[in-house]
Amino acid sequence: MPMDTKPLKLIDLHCDTLDKCADKGLSLDSPDLHFCIARRPAGLHICQASAIFIDSKYKGEEAQSRFLKAYDVLLREEKAQAENLILLRDLRDISSQLDDKPIALFLTVEGGSLLDGEIAWVDKLHRMGTKMLTLTWNGENELCGGVGSEKGFTAFGRQVVARMEELGMAVDASHMNDDSFWQLCEFASRPFCASHSNSRTVCHSPRNLTDEQFKEIARRGGVVGLNYYRNFIVEGGQTNTVDDLLRHLYHFLELGGEDTVALGSDFDGADLPGYIDGIEKLPALIDAIERSGVSEEITHKLLFGNAARFLETTTNLG
Repeated sequence: MPMDTKPLKLIDLHCDTLDKCADKGLSLDSPDLHFCIARRPAGLHICQASAIFIDSKYKGEEAQSRFLKAYDVLLREEKAQAENLILLRDLRDISSQLDDKPIALFLTVEGGSLLDGEIAWVDKLHRMGTKMLTLTWNGENELCGGVGSEKGFTAFGRQVVARMEELGMAVDASHMNDDSFWQLCEFASRPFCASHSNSRTVCHSPRNLTDEQFKEIARRGGVVGLNYYRNFIVEGGQTNTVDDLLRHLYHFLELGGEDTVALGSDFDGADLPGYIDGIEKLPALIDAIERSGVSEEITHKLLFGNAARFLETTTNLG
C-alpha cells in the first residue's frame, strides 16, 4: 500500500459483524472479529456496509426481534466508539465524511423476510437509516427466491422494489436464484447491486454471478462486491493464495467491469482464507492488486470510487 499523507479510503459493501456482536455479546473492538476496528491498519479509512442478517427461516416477530437486537448494537457502538467511528445516515459525499473519522458505518439488511409481507416495514427501515436491502437469503420469502429455492418474484416483492426505489434504498441481488435475478431486471428502474458475489465462471457456485448477470448489472450502472468466502473463491474452498481471489477481479475486468467491480468482504459472516480474514490484511490485498498490474485508476475505483458513485446516486434522490 503506497505511503501518502492522505489516508487511503475503502468502501466494503457487506459484512455480518453486527450479528456476531449481538449473538456473542461483543463490541466492535473485539479481537474475535474479522472487522475489529482496533486492528484497522494505519493510513486506511474504511466505510463499511454493516448488515443485519435475517435468515429466511425467521418470520414475523422473531425476525424483527433479531433485527432490533442487532440495531441496538449499532447504536451502542456508535456512542462507545465515537472517537474513531461515525454512523452515516446520509451517503452524500462519503469521502468527506471519512476525512475526520477512520471508520464509517452505514446500515444494511440482509433478508427480506424481516418485512413479514408488510410494505410499511420498508418505510420503517428507511427511517431507521437502512441504505440497502438484500432481498432474500438462500431460501425464499414473501419477495422472491434465493439460490436454495425455485421461487421467483411475487407481486409483493415487486411492490417492495418499487417502494425502495422511490425512497432511495439500494436493491441488492446477492443470494437470488437466477429466475428471481432476471425477473428483477424486467421491472427494476434504477441501478442495483450484488453486494457480495463473485464470478460463476471462475468458481461454479450458484451464489456467484454468471457473466451475463455481471454484464447486466454493469449495463445498468450497478456494482458487484468481491466476496472473500473461500467456497465462492474456489470450488471446494481450498485457497491458500490471494491470486485465487484476484482471478475473479481479472475476469470481471475482462467483461468490461472497470466501473462495476467493488469489494464485499463478508467479514464475520463466512469462513475466510487466512490471507484476508481480517481488516488488518487489507493492505496486503491492495498491494497484491497493485503488483498484478491493475492500474492506479482502476484500483481506486475498485477500492472506493465505484461503490461511492453507486451509493451516492442510488440512495440520494435530490
